[in-house]
Amino acid sequence: MALRGLIRPFCDGIVHRSLFLSRNLILRVLFIPERTRYTNWRMRRDAIRRQMVKDLAVERIRLNCIRKNTVLPDELRQIADVEIAAQPRDSNYIRVRDRCAITSRPRSVIPRWRLSRIQWRAIADACHMSGVKRASW
Repeated sequence: MALRGLIRPFCDGIVHRSLFLSRNLILRVLFIPERTRYTNWRMRRDAIRRQMVKDLAVERIRLNCIRKNTVLPDELRQIADVEIAAQPRDSNYIRVRDRCAITSRPRSVIPRWRLSRIQWRAIADACHMSGVKRASW
């Protein structure tokens, strides 16, 4: 009987509807999918690789110079070889791949715009790219 008295105000149509709307609003705010800078996991992986290359570039170049120098003793060159092998593979600049900024497509990327040829053509045809005009003769 005591519980019925407490629940009754919430059973009123207006109060109940306002609680329902506020609860849905809170749920919507909590579960809005967050947009990130990356199109997919491949683009994120490439960004991590780029950061790793940037962080370890100087050390990697120094070790490679020591490793490839034929004037230095073999023991020192072998130590540099071991240290290069101990570094993460993703620290090598060869593993960085240019990707389309919109679709993350790895092939046929135009470096000046960071877009694949497909996206570049679609944007250029829609006249959204300044300085680019479709050829006509």
